[in-house]
Amino acid sequence: MEYTYSQYEGDALREPVKSPRKWKVFSKKFGKTNSADGTDRRDAATDREYDEQSRDSPAQDERTAEEKEISLLNDKGNEFFVRGEFNGALRMYSEALKLLKKPVVIKSDPGAGTMDAAMRRFHTARLLVNIGAVHIRRECYEDATSSLELSIRSSKLIPDKSVHYYRSLEVLSDALENLGLVYYKEKDLTISLVMYNDALDARKACLDLLEQKWKNRIIKSKDEIRKIKEERVACKMELASTVQQIALLEERQGNIGNAIQRCEEALAIKKEVSPNDTLDENSLTLLNALGRLYSHRSVGWYKEALNNFEKVYKVKSELHNGEDHLDIVPSINNIAYVNGELGNYRQCLNLSLRAIDICTDGRGINKETVAAYTNKGYALHNMGDDKGALSAYMDALEYLSKCGSDVDLMGINLHQKMAQVFISMGHVDEAISSIESLIEAKTEVFGGESKELASPFRELGDCYELSNELDLCLKCHTRSLRIYKHHNDKEGAAKQHNKIANIHKRKGNREESIDHYMAALWHSREAKLPSTDPTVADTIKNVAAFQNSQNRGGMW
Repeated sequence: MEYTYSQYEGDALREPVKSPRKWKVFSKKFGKTNSADGTDRRDAATDREYDEQSRDSPAQDERTAEEKEISLLNDKGNEFFVRGEFNGALRMYSEALKLLKKPVVIKSDPGAGTMDAAMRRFHTARLLVNIGAVHIRRECYEDATSSLELSIRSSKLIPDKSVHYYRSLEVLSDALENLGLVYYKEKDLTISLVMYNDALDARKACLDLLEQKWKNRIIKSKDEIRKIKEERVACKMELASTVQQIALLEERQGNIGNAIQRCEEALAIKKEVSPNDTLDENSLTLLNALGRLYSHRSVGWYKEALNNFEKVYKVKSELHNGEDHLDIVPSINNIAYVNGELGNYRQCLNLSLRAIDICTDGRGINKETVAAYTNKGYALHNMGDDKGALSAYMDALEYLSKCGSDVDLMGINLHQKMAQVFISMGHVDEAISSIESLIEAKTEVFGGESKELASPFRELGDCYELSNELDLCLKCHTRSLRIYKHHNDKEGAAKQHNKIANIHKRKGNREESIDHYMAALWHSREAKLPSTDPTVADTIKNVAAFQNSQNRGGMW
């Protein structure tokens, strides 16, 4: 199995919209993660107040009348946003922008005056981020992109010597993350990752500036020390959150090694900030993510993955006094998955049956039921019960259809596993149908040139070879080869060149065959594969046989 179903769905599809914020908010609470519809990491209501005097900024009662008016409109917009009243939110933010474009001095107010250029640019940038968040929620991605790009430009216009430079970096980070989310939703994962990495650079600059700024300051009070510590914690938690999102994007693109590195980095930051509180909700999410990555077949660190999943299970189980609560089912499914990969199929089956009992005990339909049936099918398939496995996979597909579309990672894996069972049963036509559904779903989720498509096209080619449809077989393997080359995967390209060469040899295409064998040999050397590798050994054997036939003047 390539993925741990339940946790992959829970993390990778989460939408970390940077929601509207209040002007004077810089440090945030991170314990609350749910907003009006459950997709934001936080909203304005979860933010705590912060004394701006510690930022070398005007105190609350020193703000100009103009800034107070803009802040009031922004806060009203935030209230509308949290309630899901996006038209109202957009109206408030737009009114605030109009005031910024045409400053009004209120003479009767003791704080009469206008903001300086840097402060004005900061407020403009923040409002544009808020407007962008509204457009994202309304799925108006073109409008969101326009607003966020304007916000980025406004933030970058604030000079690094300005007292508002820190604030500009913070709003720049939020704008870049939301723009990355837009590209993610439009399935441009490459540009999305670029945006999140740029946001990470901005957050690191925030932290460096904060530490440098306070390092040279003479601290006179305990209260000031407390505020500095709180702000450093907030900065590092924001940093950890951004790193975690980058890890999920790396995973989505199949860069498992990079994803592991980023997840471990995020977990290390959290441990540094809260060494005695490493099992909060965010930390549990990271442990699950690392367990999922460790258990990926390209990594195979199943014992490490099992250790992470069992830690999460222990915490969840204690929260529910050891009872079979639905909240512990994802952990049971994850542990069952890893046991299956470790070859403990009986344990995998028993855990899956327990998860199914919990899920189907009058608790409605959910995707954990799908994960449990999928694990059950995998265990039965490896125990030699293909009919039982196929029945379990069909049950999983039925439950998934009730949860919604099967064009997601769970549906993808189900089609892949059903194909394996059909091949084992000798039902090649059904296997081809399943793999074609798998390719269609992966194309929808990952895009047409994703590396995730290379393996399904190779498997489809193998099926066509079994049915002796060699032209279709070549077409599929060539498509797989192109994807490997597109991602500069030398090892994958070597294996595909070798496979295509063998098919041409079978068809009697002598010249085409040797061309691919030579290409396989070159890519094997570039990938530094050992001579004992099966692909290298087969390639060398066939090249030698071709050369001997040339010397003898006979047939290959």
